[in-house]
Order: sequence, then C-alpha cells, then structure tokens
Amino acid sequence: MRGLKPGLLLAAVCCTPVALAQQPTQQQAPASLEELLRQTPTDVTRDVEESTSSRFAQNASEAPSITYVVTDTDIARHGMRNMADVLRSMPGLYVTGDGNFVYVGARGLGRPGDYNSRLLFLIDGMRINENIYDAGLLGSEFFVDVDLIDRVEYAPGPGSALYGNNAFFGVVNIITKGVDKLHGVQVRASADSDRLREVRASVGHRWEQGGEGWLALSAFKQSDIAAQYPLPPGFDRPVKDHNWDRGQRLLGMGRYGGFTLRAGLSHREQGAPGFLPPEAPVPIVQNRNVFNNSFLSAEYQRDLGSDWSLYGAVSSKRSDYLQAFPYVHEDMTPFEFDKRSLGRWYNVDLRVSTQRWRDHELMAGFEYQYDRTQRIVAGPVGEEPDAEFYGNNRRRGLFVQDSWRLNDTHRVTLGLRRDATMMGGTNTNPRFAWIWSGVPDASLKLMYGSAYREANLFEYQVNAPWEAPLPTPERVRTLELAWDHALNHNVQYRASVYASRLRDLISVGQESGVFENSGLIRSVGAELGLERRWAGGQQWQTALSLQRTSDAFGHRLNNSPRALLKMLYSQPLQGDRLRLSWQALSESRRVTATTTLPGYTLLNSTLLWRQSEGLNVALSLYNIGNVRYFDQPDGVGPPLRQEGRVLRLSLTRQFGP
Repeated sequence: MRGLKPGLLLAAVCCTPVALAQQPTQQQAPASLEELLRQTPTDVTRDVEESTSSRFAQNASEAPSITYVVTDTDIARHGMRNMADVLRSMPGLYVTGDGNFVYVGARGLGRPGDYNSRLLFLIDGMRINENIYDAGLLGSEFFVDVDLIDRVEYAPGPGSALYGNNAFFGVVNIITKGVDKLHGVQVRASADSDRLREVRASVGHRWEQGGEGWLALSAFKQSDIAAQYPLPPGFDRPVKDHNWDRGQRLLGMGRYGGFTLRAGLSHREQGAPGFLPPEAPVPIVQNRNVFNNSFLSAEYQRDLGSDWSLYGAVSSKRSDYLQAFPYVHEDMTPFEFDKRSLGRWYNVDLRVSTQRWRDHELMAGFEYQYDRTQRIVAGPVGEEPDAEFYGNNRRRGLFVQDSWRLNDTHRVTLGLRRDATMMGGTNTNPRFAWIWSGVPDASLKLMYGSAYREANLFEYQVNAPWEAPLPTPERVRTLELAWDHALNHNVQYRASVYASRLRDLISVGQESGVFENSGLIRSVGAELGLERRWAGGQQWQTALSLQRTSDAFGHRLNNSPRALLKMLYSQPLQGDRLRLSWQALSESRRVTATTTLPGYTLLNSTLLWRQSEGLNVALSLYNIGNVRYFDQPDGVGPPLRQEGRVLRLSLTRQFGP
C-alpha cells in the first residue's frame, strides 16, 4: 500500500468538489426540454442490464457473477480514447503497452509476454481472440473505434463453463451502439500533443420497412513518437523519424427482422527503429509491424412459440501479422527478415433457451471452431524460410445452464460445459452460483467455477526447435463471495473476496527458456467499491482491489501488483452542457525478473462541452502530473517509460435527425 499513499492524497484533492456540491446554489433559470432529457440520473445504477455472465440480458443484481460495466456516457465524460483506457478504469485490471501491443493483467496475474490469452474478448457476443497467439488485440488494430461502443462489460473469474477456452480470468464483452445512437451522419476529429491525429465518420439509418444499419470509417496517424528507453546523444531525432503509427478501421452492422449482419476490417502499420552493428553502412533502419484483421458474422434470433427461443451465429475471421526487420549480411549487402503469423478460422454458435418450466431459465448450446489456417513463417525475403510452423485444430463445446428461482429471495445457477479439442484433449468445467436477496436493494452471491486454457501455436513454435513437449492445458478454480448493497437511492457499495487455485500454468521456464507447466499457484484477493450520486448531477465512484498471488514455495509472482485504486468523479458546471470529470488511477509496486517497478498514480481530467444537441467538444489532459512511470511487458527487456502528460482536443458533430 506504500505505493498508493500519494495516489490517495492526490485523489482526495481532486475530489474536493464533492463536498462543495452539496451546498445550496443560487436560483437558476428553468431547464429546457433538451436539457431535461440529457440530465444525469441521481439514482445509483444497481439494476443495470448486462448479458455477459449468462449469455442473456438480465439485471446485474441477479447475475451469477460480478459484472463491471463502463457505458458510452462514462467513455465520453472521462475522455477514454481507446480500449486500454476503458479497461484501465475497471476494478482489478491493469494495463500497459510497449508501443506495439497492449497488455492486460487481471487480479494480480499478468505473465510477462502473455498476449491477453487468459481473458476472452467478445464483440457483441462474438469471440475475437485470434488463433495463433490466442491474443486479444486491443491496440490501434482493434476493430471498434471507442466512439462506437455502447458499453463494455467485464465479468471477472472463470468463465469456461459458458465460453470454453481463454475465459480463464474473465470475459470482456464490447457491445456496439445501435442505430438509435448512430443515426444520421456523425463526424469526429481529434488531435493531441503527442502528434496523434484521428478522424471518424459514420452514417446510420432506420427504414420504414423495419431494417436498420450503420457504417463507420476511422483513421489515425501519429509521427515522431519519442523512444520509451534511454538513447545515446544524437539519436533522439533519428529514432523519432523511424517511430510512427498509422491505420484505418471499417465497421458496419445491418439488421432486418431476426437477422443481423456484422463486418469489420482493420489495418495498422507501426514503425520502429532497428539498430544495426557499428560496421553497417547505416546505424538505424526502419522496422515495421503490420496488422491486417477482418471478420464477417451473421446472426439469427427467433422466438419458437411463447416459451422457447433460438439463437444461431456463424462467423469467418482472419488475422495477418507481419514483422519486417531490415538487416545486412556479413558482406554488408542488405536484406529483410520477415516473420509472418497468419490465421483463418470459422466459428459456429447455436443456443436454445426456454422458460417452459416454472421458475427455470434453461439454456443449452453448442460451439464449434475450425482453424482453417494456422501458420508462422520466418526467414529472409526471397529465400527459403528458416522456420515454418503449422497448426491444425478443431474445438467443440457443449454446455447447459439452468437459472432456478427457488423463491423470492433465493436463486441458484448451475452450469456445465464439456470441450473437446484436437490439441488440448477434453475439458469439463462446472459453475455454481447462489444469490440471496433477502435484504431490500441488496444481494449476496456465492460463486464457484473453473476454467482452462490450452497451449497455442505460438507456444508450440517456441518449444518445437528444442524438442520440448507442448504443455498440457492450464486450469483454475475460484470460489468467491460478494455482497452488493444500495443504502439508498444515492449510495451503493460492494465487497467481494475470492480464492483461486491455478494448476499447470503455462509460462516460460527461467532455466529452460521454453514454455512449460508450473506448479500450484494460489491467489487470494478482495475488491471493494463505492458509488455516490448527488441531486445536482455529481457522481463519484471508487474501487480498491487487493490481492496476493504466490507459487507453491510462497514466492510472490512477477508483474503482480498487490493493490489497485481507481477513483472517478464527475461534476456538472452548467447543467449537463458543461461537465468536468476526473480520474485517479493508482497501482502499487511490482517485481519483475530483473527489477522492481515503483508504484504510481495517474491523474486525468476531461472538460466536456455540449454546445448544442449536435456538437460536443472535449478537452482532456492525461497524466496531469507528468509522472514518470515504467513497465516491463516482456519481463526481460529494459523497463519502458509509459505515456507522459498529453493534452487532447476532440470535436464531434452530428448531422440529421
């Protein structure tokens, strides 16, 4: 907690307007109808709807797991620029980056070099972890522009009883906006002091015949990016010239009757400096990382009578990641070394649910994934590859879940899923949740579940040259107790404690240098949260996450902060037309394989001005104190300096009804 003490002090200073907000104000002119429609609810959001924990919509208070939700309103008020900012604001998650990839740790476990494979990421319920690294791609290559997000739901804890592979520490579901929020033409432009420029345009329409749809295109460009590591004198300018990022995204949705069609494309090209030996003709060359991702999905929903409903979805996805490294032969002739990871796969999702039997909500489902292409190829361009690795995998999963209302105060959820894969064999994962609501506006939840993750092609590629065996699937079991209580319409708090046992965790051995299964790992933790709202529209949210994760010898794991503190405050200055919001994000110190990373606190602020119903202007300042903090995402390289102070201006304009 020592690393959080400065954060607690600074956050308290930032939130001093809370005390002032309760003082009586001078009489104001009556609000217009437009202002009344946009006013912030003063009640806490106890009955917010979520659909991640059970794969159907329900109140969060009745869901069989804890679910944290960030809405589009939160995103706009706090100036969240991307998925990293959204996830960074959620309890129990910590986020870092190396300029090329965004890494997410959950509940104290973020293994060095892990590509987010222990969290399952969904877009509108569709699995998007790719099939080479099992990676959740959350950087600038992510499909969804943050302005298109309606809400993000995070259900922590094992989720394999419903979702199968990768739902190890939780499930994150990114739900996009509908035509009701993307109607007409919308245009947004933003620029910041780090030379990042972004533009987005979207068009949405609802036809009288019953169909609706929207299409959005966005692009970004950033140049002269400062290095995250110390440089010799005279290298600053050349490094900035070779450090850049740019890309485009296209996302669309169409719906008619029970059919929904979605499609997305993303292209990102990121440049980084490459350093050659002193005898080379040039000291710095241009390395490139190129991401090309796409998906196409079709969904169908239909009610089969009054008691039954059917859901079916098919999707096709492609991920193409190229790493290009210019180099020189011994005779100083130039060449380029490429490493390409190409994946193509299909998913099928079928579910049937019924309320035919009294007090039961029964659901059964089948999922299938066919990995059509899994390939990693590395070698000089124009020559025979130095290495080629191929995968061939199929996954099948059958699951059933029963949500049973025993009486007015007791509810039980039972679930079971069995997965069979060519690489990982068979895995069976149960879930149990008991929910008691015997106190008004409160709920007590006792939850148990297990999850697994099997080794992927990347881990096979590391082990194969050394003839090391492929690790067996890793597993986790978690028992959690949670209490959620709204003291009145304006104050709500929650508290949860959990204990997890992790077995056969897949990680790189310190001596072997290959992926292998570790011994038993234990994790215990607690998450505390408080939400307060005032009649004047002020909002305050705080979340404290505490955990300890250790191996069989009692040693603390690397990259495992013991404490995370998140505080968010929002203050109207002129009704909802002008609003000032603050964030205080604190993280305790962490130990890596080579160093200790000190704790830190980041302060962010956003001033949101709604000049009219069709124009929003946001001025944001991130890392107000210009705190120098470092991270070591790969666990072995030098610590990398993270983002400093950044000023950002964003304008959004809507045309049409």
